[in-house]
Amino acid sequence: MQLALKHKNQTLAIKLAAIALLMFGFGYALAPFYGAFCQFLGIDRAEASLTQAGAALRIEFDVNVPEGLPVTMQALDSVQTGKAGGVVKARFMLRNDSDQALTVRAVPSFAPVRAAGLLRKLECFCFDALTLAPKESREVTVVLLVADQLPPEMGAATLSYSLQKVM
Repeated sequence: MQLALKHKNQTLAIKLAAIALLMFGFGYALAPFYGAFCQFLGIDRAEASLTQAGAALRIEFDVNVPEGLPVTMQALDSVQTGKAGGVVKARFMLRNDSDQALTVRAVPSFAPVRAAGLLRKLECFCFDALTLAPKESREVTVVLLVADQLPPEMGAATLSYSLQKVM
């Protein structure tokens, strides 16, 4: 009886050790598998290989307009490159599609978040609320100062604007 119980315990210990080894191997292989998976789907945009030759940072501009807000906004310069210590300027086209005057505010956000510390807005249409006349189109700009020191792993950043209606 004791011998059978000891044999069962040894078998159980071997199975548990094998499971632990498989879990460790899975966790170890997960990082490169995740990188390949993101590259396959094209969702890892902060990759240094996306940066153009000679450029320090690839900056992508994105716009989000909530459903129901009668405004069209488009990034005219959707991708820019900036060197360390340089200045980057991007233009956006903003249009009021309604028949009434409309006041909106653009709320910026950076991805990855640490890019906010590396890109300083010198001039931005997001500093103040914008009032647009009915059917008015207006070109607005943002001017960014790129930090003098960029981390080598920072290949790309996204500056996204979300429009909000001001009451």
